[in-house]
Amino acid sequence: MKNSPSFKKISLLAASLASMTAPVLAADYNPFPKAGVYDASDNSFERQLTVKPDGKFTLEVAEKGKPGNLRSGAGEGKLSDAPGGWDFSQGRCNMTLKRASGGMQLHVENCASAWGDVPFDGKYKYQGEEVAAAPVKAAPAAATPKAAATVATASPLPVAQTTSAPAANGLPSRKEINEKWQGISGDNIGNKHVAFVAKPIETKSSTPNPIEQFSKAAFVIDTNIRYGEMSAAELAKFPLQLIEVPLPAVGPKEGLEFKSDCVYGKSDKVIVINRTGQPTIKRMAAWMMDNNLKVVEIKQVNKVNCTSPFY
Repeated sequence: MKNSPSFKKISLLAASLASMTAPVLAADYNPFPKAGVYDASDNSFERQLTVKPDGKFTLEVAEKGKPGNLRSGAGEGKLSDAPGGWDFSQGRCNMTLKRASGGMQLHVENCASAWGDVPFDGKYKYQGEEVAAAPVKAAPAAATPKAAATVATASPLPVAQTTSAPAANGLPSRKEINEKWQGISGDNIGNKHVAFVAKPIETKSSTPNPIEQFSKAAFVIDTNIRYGEMSAAELAKFPLQLIEVPLPAVGPKEGLEFKSDCVYGKSDKVIVINRTGQPTIKRMAAWMMDNNLKVVEIKQVNKVNCTSPFY
C-alpha cells in the first residue's frame, strides 16, 4: 500500500501544502517600506517623502504660487513597523503610513508646531530610487509669530528677504552653498537645522587679499546642514529656506568679518558683523534667529558680548 501510486500522490500533496504554510524566514522580512522617493504633489503643494533602506525618512512640503507668504514645512525621523503599514511619533506629533496601490497613504496629527502648518496628508506614489528623484522646490518663509520673549528688546527684522524657491529665482542648491558660501555657524532650533553663511566676492587676482569681502549673508534653514557629508542626489536639492540679511556698506579697502556665538540677553547664538580695514574694527550689525525661526536684528549692537576680548 505504501508504495502505491495513490499514496505517492497524497504524500506529494501533503508536502506541497506544508511548504505553502511554512513560516517566512526572518531573513526575508523587512520591517520598513520600500526605499526610495514618494510623491503626493497637487495643484497647491509640492509633497515629497524620501525613505532610506534603514527606515529613516524625510518629508518635505512646499506651497506653490507666486513668491510671497508661501508656506513650507519638513519633518524627519525613523519609521516603526505597525499593523498594515508603519508609524512614527515624537512628542505629540504622530505620522502613520498605510499600504496603498502604487504607494502609501500618509496621515499626520499634531505635527504643525514641529514640522510646519502645511497639509502633509495624501497618497504618496512611489517614484523610484532616491538618486532619480527630482527635488522638492522649497518655498519662501512663511509668516511667523512675534519674536520670543527672550529677545523682546530686539527689533523685528524689517528688511531681511526670504529668497523664493526655484533656482531661476535665485535660491542656491545645497551644493552651491557648500562650495561657494562660507559657513559661519550652525545650530539646531526645534527639529530644524540652521546655519549662517556668507558668500565671498571672487577675485581673479592670484595675490591673496587680507581683507575679506562678501556679496551676501544669510540664515539657511534645512532638515540637515551637514552638506559635506551628503550624496550628490541630496546636494542637488534646495534648502528649505534661505533668508538673507543686509550687509553693511564698505569702501574699496574695507571688508567684513563675522563673529558667531555672541551673547545678547538669553541668546548665545548671535552673529555680529564687523567692518574691517580701518585702524580699528567697527561693529556694524548683529543678527539672530529666535525659537520661532524668525530672523531678528539687534539694534543695540554694543550690548552684544562676544567671547574674544577684541570685540
